[in-house]
Formats: sequence, structure tokens, C-alpha cells
Amino acid sequence: MTTLTGNKAPTKRKGKKRHLAAGRRLMEFPQVKGKMLEDVELSTSAEDHSVILRFQDKTELTFGIEPGFTMFTTYADFKTGNYRPIKRWPPVRSELFRG
Repeated sequence: MTTLTGNKAPTKRKGKKRHLAAGRRLMEFPQVKGKMLEDVELSTSAEDHSVILRFQDKTELTFGIEPGFTMFTTYADFKTGNYRPIKRWPPVRSELFRG
């Protein structure tokens, strides 16, 4: 079951409270916790905007996206508790914004 949290109530995560900025929503996907990721696919064709996470157990989590977006992707390390970017990719623009 997907958990959706509004901006009014803090979200608990392993004993820590998380406060969300006004207007922000947080979605969690407990069904995929602990699964081993096999592949990630990004599609930006005119008829399909999606991000698909495929797992080794032959399941997948798909994020369908409405046209008109720019996606910024960063791979980062949090081992020390601090954000340390490792790699940034160029922005991906949907077909609508490519011109």
C-alpha cells in the first residue's frame, strides 16, 4: 500500500520526525523496500513519459509522468549523514519543451 502524506503531519521514519514544507506531498512505496534493483528506464517519447524501476524478482515500479516537465537527476552519497553529490546528469526535457 502506498503511503501519501500531506504537509500538516510529520512523517515518522525509524524514530525520526520529518517535517514537510508547506504544499509538499511525500509518497512512500513500502512494497519495494529491500528489493534489489536490476534496471532503471527513462522514457520521454511523445506518447510515453515514464520512469520504470525494474527489480531482480521480476517486479517493477512505474512512474507515469504528464507531458511538460524537466527532470534533474543526481546520484549522491549520504553515508556520513551529509549530502555529497557523486554525479549529475544533464536535464531531461519532455517532448513538449524540446522545441
